[in-house]
Amino acid sequence: MMSIWTTLLAGLSYFLGLFVYWLSIIFVLPFKNLEILWILIPIWVNFIFADFFQEKKGTSFGNAIANGAVMLWVGVDWIRFLVRNHAGFDWVVILKFFLCLVVVVWGFLVIYEGIKRKKIIHFIGRIRVVSYVMMVLSPLIYNLTNVTFKYIAVIILFSPVFYLFFELIDKYAPTPRIYEEDEGRSNGPGGFGGLGGLK
Repeated sequence: MMSIWTTLLAGLSYFLGLFVYWLSIIFVLPFKNLEILWILIPIWVNFIFADFFQEKKGTSFGNAIANGAVMLWVGVDWIRFLVRNHAGFDWVVILKFFLCLVVVVWGFLVIYEGIKRKKIIHFIGRIRVVSYVMMVLSPLIYNLTNVTFKYIAVIILFSPVFYLFFELIDKYAPTPRIYEEDEGRSNGPGGFGGLGGLK
């Protein structure tokens, strides 16, 4: 019986260790190189305001397109950083360039599919999703952490925690009055609703 409790406690301790490590990727590692804050502060500010004031009730095509543009810009800035700071090539640098390419293509795809009004954009272009990707990959690109199984595992394992935490905030926090004003403007005389909506 004692060994079962010992195993459970060891498992819980390991899980909590992973959780703390995940939090450090987002909140601690960036302060080891202030240059990363140049890109992360705008990501965080954009995420907080957009998630609460624009996407509390879902992601519009316009929001998604703007989010895709942010991803595109961040991916290009990551490439700029890598080109400036890496003299040689090894598998880690190649992986980083690959991740930059993924983010750039993802951003372009969000913009393209948003313009075509594809429904998948409501998820892959959501500020909460794209911001998380940029937050957790930035420390790797900026050489603040190494590519390890633990690093990859925690960013995947705890991604639902990040998403659901802010989902609960959106659900239970009071809805800003700007939503009512925007809905009135879009449905009132001279608004989008008055014009039959945008096609």
